[in-house]
Amino acid sequence: MLKKYSGFIRKLPHKVDTATPESELLLWRSASKKLECFYAPFDYINYDAKIIIVGLTPGKTQMNRALNAARISILRGDSVSETINMVKRESSFSGKMREKLVKTLNRTGHHKLLGINCSSDLWSTHNHLVQFCSLLKYPVLSNGQNYNGTPKLFSKNEKELKTLIYEEFVKDLHSINPRALLVPLGDDVGKAISILAKEGSIPQKFKEINGKVISLPHPSPANNESIDLLLKEGYLSKKEYENKMYEKYIREKLKNGENPQHESTYKKARSSRWESMLLVRKAYGIDKIKQNVDD
Repeated sequence: MLKKYSGFIRKLPHKVDTATPESELLLWRSASKKLECFYAPFDYINYDAKIIIVGLTPGKTQMNRALNAARISILRGDSVSETINMVKRESSFSGKMREKLVKTLNRTGHHKLLGINCSSDLWSTHNHLVQFCSLLKYPVLSNGQNYNGTPKLFSKNEKELKTLIYEEFVKDLHSINPRALLVPLGDDVGKAISILAKEGSIPQKFKEINGKVISLPHPSPANNESIDLLLKEGYLSKKEYENKMYEKYIREKLKNGENPQHESTYKKARSSRWESMLLVRKAYGIDKIKQNVDD
């Protein structure tokens, strides 16, 4: 698809991370008009990858950085394959997300599994080992904002999402090394992988416990708590964690003169995060929780 849009991309000015999508790059708009999908040069496929890292969809930041990188490459006279390869390496999980993802991958031992010193090498010296991709291959926006799982991926009212998954993501997976390890990021991606796997649409292996697909936390700011829980050397019991977080939360609310959530509501959310990351830690054999756990 880069061939189709290269002439337009060549003429683009430098785009800031928050720049509005270009209407000329619109691929489709859903029947409900809630969703829009835009082209960005995330076409590269590493057929020999040993690890496949799957996000939900490129956001505005990744889209704009990909377009900037593609424009520079096109103006330099690079081939299409060189351009999409460079874009994937430079734009995949860029910015602060990359730092968090590296820490998460190292914590779960993926660098050792691949025989490299650090997972950061996947963006440099050992880029040939990885396929960075998204369940929704091209940037999808919901009401003008980054798509975050709403409306649901397999919603009957948003058939375009399902079509994009099968016609791009599933098709790409079937062209990639079937012995590669697939690593989903975020619960929405994990649930989708589970659905696709039951259909026989996923040729690669992935981590699971009791039939549940294990997803690493996506390295977005919304998941900082989950990432912190995964990276911790020790793991508090559930009640200890809930109480510690609630005390901190109350102090912050009082300091800012804000009304706090009801205690049970706040602790329920913390409990959910705790349980989710405990399952990930168990799946990857990370240190056990304290012996006095009473949950």
